[in-house]
Amino acid sequence: MSQHEGHPSSADWVAQDLEQMLHECDALIESHDEQLRRLRVSTADLETEREHVCHKRDQVRRVLESLRAAVLEGQQLRATRTHSPNPHLRIVPGSEDSPVPCASSEGGAPMTAQLPPGNPVVLIGGPRSVTIMKVISSDGGRDWTARAVTDALGESADAVRRNRCVLETLCGRGVLTKKESPSGRGNGKNIFYRLAAPWQAA
Repeated sequence: MSQHEGHPSSADWVAQDLEQMLHECDALIESHDEQLRRLRVSTADLETEREHVCHKRDQVRRVLESLRAAVLEGQQLRATRTHSPNPHLRIVPGSEDSPVPCASSEGGAPMTAQLPPGNPVVLIGGPRSVTIMKVISSDGGRDWTARAVTDALGESADAVRRNRCVLETLCGRGVLTKKESPSGRGNGKNIFYRLAAPWQAA
């Protein structure tokens, strides 16, 4: 059916036009419903994934708190160990951690170890101090020189001065004694170190 120019649309034509619009609206609503369904599925997946991540975060947080608590407990136990109230234990920091001036082998007054009564066990800290004490303890009755210790360690002559500094520190802590004797060559002196107290590695 066609429209005549200048005449109003017939009722049938209007009805057909409205039916066409109705079909278009139905198709658009169906398309939107499909998009909404997909969005709801995606939203559900996102919510599920979010819950999983939140659960994992809570687990990580609990593990981290437990780890921090364990580290703190370990630090407290170590502090209790290194600050023992036992009067027969003394802590000696390693010379590489607490350096002291090194006395020259050619001069300087000898350092006489002032041992506490009962010769308490001395805790030795620092890897080099412990290593040197092991060498000296291998023959506790011997008078050791810095060079003899260096040779026993298998180190070069360049390490003699450093080892002498460690020995001087250990003397000052009371775990070694020190004595000097003329070297027989001019005004030089020989310096000897000997085990003076029981010890153990800290």
